[in-house]
Amino acid sequence: MIGRKIYYELPTGNVVLTTLEKLNGIDTTKEQDLAMYQALQAYSPESIGVIQLEYGQYSSDFLTANSWRVDLATGNLVFNYPIFEQPLSVKVDRLEAENNSLKQESLSIKLAIAELASTQEMDKMEIQLALAELGSMIGGAE
Repeated sequence: MIGRKIYYELPTGNVVLTTLEKLNGIDTTKEQDLAMYQALQAYSPESIGVIQLEYGQYSSDFLTANSWRVDLATGNLVFNYPIFEQPLSVKVDRLEAENNSLKQESLSIKLAIAELASTQEMDKMEIQLALAELGSMIGGAE
């Protein structure tokens, strides 16, 4: 069993090629891989580094990560993982429910304002009527 090989640029740590794991196969040298893999042929042997992993090493990381690179200070792999978000359909459903709730709240507020305006108008009319009655009572007392 042969583990993955990670070929990377020595100046940057950027991964150029990650070979697959092999259950049955012959382990190849760096020079053989440079001649065999097209992605490596643009590099000189001095400009590229390689990390040989054990079979199965970091297998779950390779499944979930969206990229990886080599930390030049430590020589270790650094995995970048995707940011997991709720599916768009779940977000849309939540926003639609929130929107419907806000519409209902807005309607309730508008009805309350209309009721207050109506009550205020009735109070105003009652005050005017009372003033008119008071005026006629005062005017009739003279």
